[in-house]
Amino acid sequence: MDDLEFRRRAYADPDDKSPEFLRASSAHAGNRQFLEDMKGFNHKLARALDEPVPPSLPDKLMLSHLLRQPESRPLPGWRHLAMAASVAFALGFATRFVTFSPQAAAGPPSVAQVALHHVMREMPFTHYIDEEVTLTTVNAKLRPYGTQLHDMAEVGKVYYANHCMFAGGPAAHLVIQGEHERVHVFLVPMERPLQIQSRFTEDNLHGEVMPMSYNRLVVVSDRGEDVHRMAQKVKASLEKAI
Repeated sequence: MDDLEFRRRAYADPDDKSPEFLRASSAHAGNRQFLEDMKGFNHKLARALDEPVPPSLPDKLMLSHLLRQPESRPLPGWRHLAMAASVAFALGFATRFVTFSPQAAAGPPSVAQVALHHVMREMPFTHYIDEEVTLTTVNAKLRPYGTQLHDMAEVGKVYYANHCMFAGGPAAHLVIQGEHERVHVFLVPMERPLQIQSRFTEDNLHGEVMPMSYNRLVVVSDRGEDVHRMAQKVKASLEKAI
């Protein structure tokens, strides 16, 4: 076996045990050193691949993905840009002769509308699911929002804990057992632009919003459930943990 063939096989498998490879590896000092270098490199590579994944990495990746979502839309083609420019010109020309009232401008969405729509849309899923989440799992979801629960026994059984999109950005979403029905709890970052109503009602659902240090606590459930009491329990546990 010549040196070129030896090096090729050493790259492919430095632990090759075939007789001809072993003879070539001990033929001279250069081959022996080259084989030791390849074995050392393979050892370092194996150690790097065995490095454990940090527990918080999945949450950070999910949060990063949610924050980047609005920027992931494909750029419009030139025909779309030309059409948009034409419309913009027409609107700009027209607004010289039209006066808009202050109410005409679209403001931020209502926290009530966002929360109620979210709950009703996911109700077929969240009404039956039970992920048997632990306190560690719940707090892993809450960690990106700068808070955590002190004790799940203080708030009740948690069926579901995850991130969700709330008015264009990420929020924490918990589903907790109330006195009679399941209760949806959202932790929405305080800087999220929203129209705030401290209490709201629609059809058979009602909810309440409580401010916290970094987030707004939004609680929604059936009308027969005391959402104010649940919001107080969750807020007290979160503040105690901090």
